Amino acid sequence: MKPGHRGILVTCNGHVRDCVRDSYRILNEYADELYGPVETTRCEEENQPDGGSDEEDISVKLQKEAEAAGKKRNAASFRFQSVESGAMNCLFIQTVLPDPNEIVVKLMRDLSATKKHKSRFILRMLPIQAVCRANLKDIMDVVGRLGDQYFLKEPKTYAIVFNRRLNNDLSRDDVIRELADLITSKNAGNKANLKNPELAVIVEVIKGLCCIGILPEYYPLRKYNVVELVAARDPPSSFATEPAKAKDGKVVGETVNEQPEPEEQIKDAAAGEKANSPKITTPSDEASG
Repeated sequence: MKPGHRGILVTCNGHVRDCVRDSYRILNEYADELYGPVETTRCEEENQPDGGSDEEDISVKLQKEAEAAGKKRNAASFRFQSVESGAMNCLFIQTVLPDPNEIVVKLMRDLSATKKHKSRFILRMLPIQAVCRANLKDIMDVVGRLGDQYFLKEPKTYAIVFNRRLNNDLSRDDVIRELADLITSKNAGNKANLKNPELAVIVEVIKGLCCIGILPEYYPLRKYNVVELVAARDPPSSFATEPAKAKDGKVVGETVNEQPEPEEQIKDAAAGEKANSPKITTPSDEASG
């Protein structure tokens, strides 16, 4: 992962290879549905020997074969490619698609509607529209550029969701406050709303890099948590520490704590329900008593 990339940030439950495989399968399935299958170019003609092949210099042959192989790779034109994120159980699937929001939002809406699991290994899939270096200036520049698409024309409600891994240098409060001022400067009608914002500005810091996305329906789509989406449960809590405030004192953002694994949350909830359920006494029990 490096500055300039865009893609999908995927968290998993430890089965990294299985998570990568499922991510490729799901994303390619939805990409084919939205944009059509990738067209492949036939290169066999370039590999076929012609009448003068015996007299051709061997270096020319090798060059043609290398060019043909390169064209085959380009023809496959991988829409998605897994790259190192720098954090455990956290993958970055780089994409050549212009807007990763489109494909991931459609996936999340489908999961919410059908309640059908598509993977046993994927926990969350966050579309990332830009990767930059983890410093305040670069983050402001990226959000400023992306924000023109979302916050200029019409007033929007928003929340800033800040999370970091393996980085203690970047001030969470400074980032949230400066971004809140930036968003307000684009349109005075933009208002912070942590409970049900129209847009969530995601700031995911991993070591020296920062992944940024501006996502719709963040809380209705259970924070893009695929396990939560397919489970029939109450709306999730925000998992926030003390909220961050802008210069005018308004609450504008939250910090996401590391959460227990969703599977563990479900087991704990089930155990709690069993422990708290009332004991049913039958007539035979009363007679024996």
